[in-house]
Formats: sequence, structure tokens, C-alpha cells
Amino acid sequence: MTSRRAFLGGAAIALASLASRRSPALGRPPYGGGLALHAPWPLGAIDPHRIDDAAAAFFGEALFETLYRRGRDGAIVAGLAEGDPERDGGGVRVRLRTGVTFAAGAPLDARAAAASIARARARGASAWLSEIPVPRVEAGALVFPMQDAPRLARALASPLVAVVPPGFSPERPDGTGPFRARLEPGILLLTRNTLAAGGPALVDRIEVRQAPDLATSLRAFEGGADDVGWLGSFLHEPRAGTVTFDAGAVAWAILRTGAEAGSLDTPGMAQALADAVAPAALAPFGVGSAWQAGAAHWTGPPCELLVRDDSAWLVEVARAVAVALSSPSHEVSPRPVPPVDLARRRAARAFSVLLDVARPAGPGGLGALIGLATADDARAAAGITHRPPLGDLAPRTVTRTMRVGVVGELRLQGGRASDVVLPPSPWGIGVDWGGAFRTHRA
Repeated sequence: MTSRRAFLGGAAIALASLASRRSPALGRPPYGGGLALHAPWPLGAIDPHRIDDAAAAFFGEALFETLYRRGRDGAIVAGLAEGDPERDGGGVRVRLRTGVTFAAGAPLDARAAAASIARARARGASAWLSEIPVPRVEAGALVFPMQDAPRLARALASPLVAVVPPGFSPERPDGTGPFRARLEPGILLLTRNTLAAGGPALVDRIEVRQAPDLATSLRAFEGGADDVGWLGSFLHEPRAGTVTFDAGAVAWAILRTGAEAGSLDTPGMAQALADAVAPAALAPFGVGSAWQAGAAHWTGPPCELLVRDDSAWLVEVARAVAVALSSPSHEVSPRPVPPVDLARRRAARAFSVLLDVARPAGPGGLGALIGLATADDARAAAGITHRPPLGDLAPRTVTRTMRVGVVGELRLQGGRASDVVLPPSPWGIGVDWGGAFRTHRA
């Protein structure tokens, strides 16, 4: 593995770093300008360690980096680590790069990295890290009492194990990525992080405004106010000189059954209900490939389908799901509730059905399995010790023994101005926002 070193401190050196790290095949793409877009997702906080954080799924790589990462060829390479994990007696030693600081200025050291791993383990990465022992800090490095160095590097490359500083606040997200963030009411403002460990972003800024509905983004893109349109290219008339893009699925919308579902609260029922929603009913929301619609339906008494009220996309999907599952005397009514209330009722399982979000823990079928299992029951997911090859196993299949079901994908797709380039993330899903650029400055 080769360490990525960002030579910071001067504009010329930063540009050289960007040209080599971000777009080697393109020479030196234009530097500067900005992007504007609306997103139908909550933008009040970003936490890379949460399994249900949609904002982190879409924009996390703009702010946070990992000790190891996936290279463009799919190999695991050093990120914030100095190089390959090293065998060291009965353990594996991970040395950190020197001179790296978080966007707010705090230094990255081994203690900060250990605290970040502990935070990730206490949240969404609990199952993903269940077979990775707690490291000790020794001589400025992390020493893991294990022998499998490649396995350790793969585990530490997960976006759910992104490195954050001590005292991290999701409302003031701080990382070592190509952008620094400022959260304002309804706005996520990303500005170039000149201290970025892997080199700052190519564009000066990205302004993401929270859309109150699904039409706002299309309207703004169609009218030329936005550079990226979520889910499509226009609302009424096509905008000249635009192209479509699809950066893939970054997470899933999942249906949960709870204690108030009574006899329907059984493993597999959530997926059976999700499968019963015809693909055509959800097609306007860009939920991915069609599936074979099932015959299951809600047979319990009238109930509410809970969904957080600050996510326009989820609310619209909840309405479509509720209509599809309802029948006379067995109506399902969507009920948007504040995120705090949703979290409380989810933790207590005090609901009949609930629409939620789950992120993959890593790439491929294994990442899907662990991510969905964690969303279902983190403690049970941590007990998964036999992890078979799951490269071709669909997420809808792995949930048939869980109390969560995949409704559809959360995809980053839509339209973009013809001079906007959105390179894919090295993970193969999502956008490498730090490598995004405009062929002409805006």
C-alpha cells in the first residue's frame, strides 16, 4: 500500500496534489467555482458512525476519511494510516500519518483515532467491528491484538469507521476530508478544506439546501438556479445542455415491524410487506431495479406507518407504501413525526410499522448483510461469525430472516449541468465530491 501524502501550505503545491490524487487521467482539471443543489433529506447533522444517517450516506466522503480506503482498482490502500498494517509480535501495528489535522485544527494522533474507533463501535459499526479487537495506543501507533492484517485494513476502510476528532458533534461535523462543513438551518455548506489529509477539493464550495418536497430540486435545476437536480432533470420543460447521471445506491429505505404489529411482528414479514409494494408505485422516487411484487398485505387492525417528518423523500415513499398496503378495515396511514419521537419509539419498538434508513457497512454482499442486520438488531448482528460469500445476494434476500425489509434504494441520481463532472466514489457507490469539478468556472 502507498500512503497518500497531501503537500499542503501553498496553492501551487495543493494544485499539484489535486491533479495527482483526484483526477490523474484528466491532467489538471479546472480549479475553483462552486455547485448548488437541493436535497430532500435532513441536513441538520451528519454522523458517519450512524447506520441510519442519510446525509452521511450521500455526503460523508466529502468530510470524513478512514485509516484505510478503497483505491480506484478496488484494492485497500492506506488513507490516514502511514502504510500497510505491520505484524508486531502478537499483534498488528497501524502507524498514523504525521502532521494531519482535522478541519477545525485539532491534530490527528493515535489516541484520537482510537477514540474514534471506539465511538464507531458503540454506534453503527458495532457488528462490522465485532471481530476486530480494541486497540491499544503504543508509541504513537495503534496496536491490535490480532494476526490478520489484510482483514484489519478492510474493516478500518468502512465509511462507518471514518475518523472524527474527540468530542465530535454531528451538528458541527469535523473531519479530515476535502471539505469542511457549516450547518445552517436547512443548509449544508461545504467549503474547501485546505488542511485536508488527501488534498483539498477542486471546487471552492458546494451549497446543499434542504428541499421541502420532491419538486423543489427539479424546479430549481430546470430554472438554472441549481447545478444538480435530484432524481431528474426537469419538472415542466427540459433544461438545455444537461445530462443525466446515476452514482448508484448509497443506502436503503427499510420497513420495520414493531411490537404493536402483534402477530405480524415476525422475522420476514417486513420484507414480505415491502415486496408487496409494486415497483411502479415507487418508480418516481428512483428506488432502483424492479422486483417481483409479492402477495402479502397488512392484515392487522388499522395502524400508522411512522416516518421522520424532516425527510421529504421518505415521507413521499411512506405515503406510497401506506396506500399499497392498505385494504378495507386494514388501513395503513402515514404519520410523519419529529426525529426525536421516531428514535424513541424505534428504540422501544413501540409501533406497528415504521419507515427508516439503513446504510451498508461496507462494499458488496457482506457490507449489505452487516448493515441491514445492524439496523435490525445490532446485538444479534454482532454474533454473525460465519460470513459466506454474498457478492450476488440481493439485499431483499438477506432480510428474509429479519424484522426489517428493503423497500427500495436511496440513489444519488438525477440531472447535472453539462459542465459539471461528478466522478464516482472509489467505493463504487456515490460521488467523490472532493474530485468533482466544473469544466468552466461558475
